[in-house]
Amino acid sequence: IKIFNQEESESGKQEPRKSFEGSPWRKVSTTGRILENIAANRRQPMKSLLPLSAGAVITVALFGCASQQCKIEPPPTVIGTNKEISAKAAANALSSAISGGELSGHYQNTVNNTYQTVGQDDVAFYLLLQAYNCESARGNAAGAAEILQLAREELARRHDKPPPPPHVAATSKKLTKTEEHVLRKSPLRGAISTKLAQPAAAASPGPSASPAATPSR
Repeated sequence: IKIFNQEESESGKQEPRKSFEGSPWRKVSTTGRILENIAANRRQPMKSLLPLSAGAVITVALFGCASQQCKIEPPPTVIGTNKEISAKAAANALSSAISGGELSGHYQNTVNNTYQTVGQDDVAFYLLLQAYNCESARGNAAGAAEILQLAREELARRHDKPPPPPHVAATSKKLTKTEEHVLRKSPLRGAISTKLAQPAAAASPGPSASPAATPSR
């Protein structure tokens, strides 16, 4: 298509303007449109990948949260007895405190409240050993050692017995003589021994912790 100049030439005739067909300007314009189309096509896969990436991040986050949960259960021996309600209440309180990271700095109160709430020393000790295992599994070796030590010391105190040495109370995976005496008639004796030995790695707060350490009482 040719566009005619509105001005007349010297001869009095209208001279046609040069056509843009085949000109370098037309080629540049066409090339630009091609490049834009290519860029748009490349952006499409990226848009479709964004929801997938967000979903993957959310899944990983949820998995991380789930892995930090700690479920403490009362022993089967209290189910159907008058201790069931109090044992479940203490177990739920421990689970919530550990999963929410609320135990740090409050171990002494937690141990005391557990014994008082349950009202049965072997059951309370059983629950506290589950808390000890939870903290060990979470990588909180110092917290696990403190729970174990305080649980043992309180058990001994409640039976008017001297507590075991601190390094034994915090690290030994065997029942002390006091614990053997207190639990001699308890149906939880075997389960408690198992939970004591459960953590893959003993909580070792210091060099005094040694696998060779044995209870002195």
